[in-house]
Amino acid sequence: MSDKNKPYTRRDTLRLRGFDYASKRIYCVTVVVSERRRLFLDHRMARATIECLIELRHTMGFNLYCYCLMPDHFHALIGPGESHKSLGETLGAFKSLSTRRYWEWYDGRLWQRQFFDHIIRNEQDFDETITYILNNPVRRGLVANPGAWPYSGGLDLKLWDA
Repeated sequence: MSDKNKPYTRRDTLRLRGFDYASKRIYCVTVVVSERRRLFLDHRMARATIECLIELRHTMGFNLYCYCLMPDHFHALIGPGESHKSLGETLGAFKSLSTRRYWEWYDGRLWQRQFFDHIIRNEQDFDETITYILNNPVRRGLVANPGAWPYSGGLDLKLWDA
């Protein structure tokens, strides 16, 4: 059976076959810590990971509408901004840079190999996704209100502009 006729299996990829991830779209992404370890309870590691995200936003030129670093995973709503990088290149750079910081204190893998993404389809989806991301620590019982979580925020929060 040729690759073209091969049935899709989740094991192959989580990406949409034939979709241009370099296109100017906004994505909700989730990156999970290897083995779901709760590494970001270590405040040094949590702060360093957020610093990596902010640094890459400046150097790579993507929009960071909001983010939330949970003890065992990370959510962000990102768009290409001035960047011409694909979603995979952007998240690959984030995972690489944050892993190098992780190695200052720990050994082994920081992140799971793949990431999950959701393409934002319209303004309502955009608004609901921001609410979902920022309320994640509340749903998990970590804080009483979203503003109390130190590892979430937004840098490019503005009206829908896709």
